[in-house]
Amino acid sequence: MNDQSRTRFNLVATTILALVVVVLLNYISSQHYKRWDWTTERLFTLSDQSQQVLRELDQTVRIYVFLARGETDFADVETLLEEYKAVTSRLEIEWIDPDRDKARYQVLTDKFGVDSWLAGETTLSQVPIVVTSGDRKWKVERHQLIVEDFDSFEDADGHKLDLQSERALTGAIVEVTTGQPTNICLAQGHGEWELGAFGDRSVDDVARELDWEKIEIVPFDLRGGEDVPPSCVALFVLSPQRLYSPEEVATVDRFLASGGNVLLAFDPLLKKEKLQPTGFEESLGKRGIVVGSDLVIENDESRQLPGNPGDLFISIDLGTHRVTDTIRKRGGGILVAVVRSVDAAEGSDAEVIMQTSPNAVAESDLGRALATDPKAAGVTLKVVPLAVAWEYVPPLGKDLKPVESDGPEPGRLLVLGDSDWMSGELLDNPQLSNIDLLSSTAGWLTQREALINIAPRKTKARAVIMSDADLDNLLFRVVFLLPVAAFIAGFGVWWSRRT
Repeated sequence: MNDQSRTRFNLVATTILALVVVVLLNYISSQHYKRWDWTTERLFTLSDQSQQVLRELDQTVRIYVFLARGETDFADVETLLEEYKAVTSRLEIEWIDPDRDKARYQVLTDKFGVDSWLAGETTLSQVPIVVTSGDRKWKVERHQLIVEDFDSFEDADGHKLDLQSERALTGAIVEVTTGQPTNICLAQGHGEWELGAFGDRSVDDVARELDWEKIEIVPFDLRGGEDVPPSCVALFVLSPQRLYSPEEVATVDRFLASGGNVLLAFDPLLKKEKLQPTGFEESLGKRGIVVGSDLVIENDESRQLPGNPGDLFISIDLGTHRVTDTIRKRGGGILVAVVRSVDAAEGSDAEVIMQTSPNAVAESDLGRALATDPKAAGVTLKVVPLAVAWEYVPPLGKDLKPVESDGPEPGRLLVLGDSDWMSGELLDNPQLSNIDLLSSTAGWLTQREALINIAPRKTKARAVIMSDADLDNLLFRVVFLLPVAAFIAGFGVWWSRRT
């Protein structure tokens, strides 16, 4: 074989080997799929809870996307759905362009009852995503994908967006695959938080957040003597201003004993300079939960808010319970305001999920609690528990296995010494984990734990602003530097071949 033939053989062999390597690399990458999220806020990294939902799918879920490629939200939705598909093979996605696939779009919109309108020459679907599984379907509306925060236009760090897509999509998948009821009853009749109320005692912001997870809040007056409706999987009692009667407490107890789940959020109630009881003390005591008639003051300055005496502070000491476990691992903090203590009795099944630093006080004497120098006032500094979770643990038989009960298994109970952590301004603050706590609380109490802590992703809408000097520099690079670089590269190739 002469030199020229050997050169040609080597070239062909090298080309074939290169093709083999490319094919192998593509095969390996298809078997070990991996995507990287380079956004600063990790916008397209799925939460652990979404990944859990996807891994546990035991049925096929089909997602219809009615978006044109030129729409603003198309790229974000496409990227997010690629992350979903990377986790499970049970997801089928069909993309329908309302203008290019008119026949298919018309058939599906008639089937799902989806409306549309024209924006210029572009057809926009009112419901851009429909999630189905079997006979069940759920619509994800356009406003549930990306929400502009108009209040942030004047912020120094720029205009912000709420990326709600993951919450909406995961909630829809859970809805079509589980079919669990999603109503939460809101206790009324004792001055509690209300739907449609004005000011700080409105539950509207909470209802808005839970709506992303397909959970609806329904008012229920406990004074009528009726049992909590079976359609409600949980009961929220938020900051009652009047004492609950024994009969009303018994209604809550029956709901809990029948498998219902309860959230009790008690604020320190002051009357004639004395902190008042709630009416639940005896009932909670039977479950090993102690609600204090006191006021908690945090004396650790690193956890106080500037200008506050310690009754408004951040709790970063979170337990390992499922409600707060993810928040704790991420290093989040919960802002609370005017709190009473809630503790778990020794040896009980209750578990403390949130507490203060070791420099806090809990006092029924307001003068001692608010003392400038607690040690001088004879007040003991200590760790004060602020919230407790309780769940029924069946007793063990002689074989050390749980004893099965003939009746329904009691539900779950969460008791907090504050309700202000649920206020809208704290839920909307991306530097706090209050929204995470609300989401995880709702997920745990509705026993849809796959939704625990799927909170909205906050990001900044960054505009590209170019000055005249920037435009001149860009023109110089495009018109002069790029042609020069191409000429130099071409000259180098010609010279190497010439020599």
